[in-house]
Parts: sequence; C-alpha cells; structure tokens
Amino acid sequence: MYLSVLVALGPLYYGTIVQLTTGVPWGDKPASNTVLLLIDLFVTLLMAGSLWLVFGSKLVTEIKSDGIHVRFKPFLRKEKVITSEQIERFEVMKYSPVTDYGGWGVKSGRKGKVLNVSGNKGLLLVFKNGKKLMIGTHRPEAIKHAMNKMMKRYE
Repeated sequence: MYLSVLVALGPLYYGTIVQLTTGVPWGDKPASNTVLLLIDLFVTLLMAGSLWLVFGSKLVTEIKSDGIHVRFKPFLRKEKVITSEQIERFEVMKYSPVTDYGGWGVKSGRKGKVLNVSGNKGLLLVFKNGKKLMIGTHRPEAIKHAMNKMMKRYE
C-alpha cells in the first residue's frame, strides 16, 4: 500500500521540487507554481483519505442474547442489530471476497451483501426473507459457538 503512495506521489513531488527550486517548468504543458502546489495538496489529501479508509476501517461483531450487533466504522454510522427471529439459517464458512462479492468493504455481490475488512472466512446469514449477508471474521470457531448459543442450538 505504501509503495502505491510513493509511486503516485513521488514523481509529482519531484516535479514540484524541480520547478520550484530551479525555475525550470516541469512537463510538456507545465502548470504554474500555484496550480502545481494545489495539485500536490489535492493528491496528498486524496491519498491520505484512502489510507485512512483502508487502515482506519474497523468491523466489530458482537453476538449477544438479543442478536448480532454489527458496527463497521466509518462506513456504517449506526450499529445494526440482527435478531435471531430474522435469521432462517447461518453458516460459518470460507468464501472468496473478490469473486463472490467484488472485494472487501461494504458490498453487494452475486451472493448477497458483505461486510468485511480482510481474510476469507465469514458468517453467512440467510434471512427469512431470502436475503443473505456475509460478515467477515478472523475467529470462525468463536463466532460459530456464539451463534449456536444465540440461536439456542447446541452441538
């Protein structure tokens, strides 16, 4: 990820420094110093925002007696609560984030909705209305145990 930032910002900063320090215009159609600095600022803020979204996103799933509490900051503002009455069935499974859902984050794919940050294991919820939701997890055994307890199923 950091390499991507360097590849994007490196040439831009180099050109800006060359143009500002030597007075030699940079590029085939050079921008003024002010415009070049504004472009630097815009691209830097865009990259910083992207990094913040990638590294600052946090998916928290808590399974309690009243339901599954899901928070996915900064994408979902409010906590979502899914009650056991809404769930037809569930499965803890491996999946392919890219081919099944189009990647990580909050997405809708050919297999339903997904909330995930990384990895390829998740809790698949099939609702009584037929809709599906995959919630990513790094603790598949713990989530399976908690779901069985919430749904009052014991193995």
